[in-house]
Amino acid sequence: MIEGRLGRRYARALFQLAQEEDKGEAIGQEMEDFLRAYEGSSLITVLNNPAFGLPNRKRIALQVAEGLQLSPLSRQFLSLLVDRDRLAYLSAIVFHYRRLLDEAKGRVKARVVVPGPLGESRLEGFRGELQKICGKEIVLEEEIDAALIGGALIELEGKVYDGSVRAQLERIRTNIERGY
Repeated sequence: MIEGRLGRRYARALFQLAQEEDKGEAIGQEMEDFLRAYEGSSLITVLNNPAFGLPNRKRIALQVAEGLQLSPLSRQFLSLLVDRDRLAYLSAIVFHYRRLLDEAKGRVKARVVVPGPLGESRLEGFRGELQKICGKEIVLEEEIDAALIGGALIELEGKVYDGSVRAQLERIRTNIERGY
């Protein structure tokens, strides 16, 4: 619960600062880059361990930020997170920041679950149809689930559209059990 509130609060503050500099997209990408480096190595252990001391943790975080060629705003933000011992919330901050950015740009995330890879042309077809449905730009994520057998399951704006063979077979089984 606290992670969500803190993540939203810090993400909103960073988003406002990034918008003032007209760098919303770039700052979001920089935070995602740092998050990948942070979670994909021993940095997560070092930067959250008080035994290393605040000045050392801050120096390490800023060296990583420089290595990733992050902007001054991103560096200052990361420095603030280290100072306030909030780096553990970085994943939540990045998640909420991306949502704020998508909302500001009129984008909606959608997920299509299929039994096998669709290919770029079919993904574009799905994207186009979903854009017609909601009238917004779609950021489409493909997920493979062989258990679907065939068809597709689509999640869009909190709604699930299940056109999978698995779901159809389940409905048929339920109808047979009810005697329809």
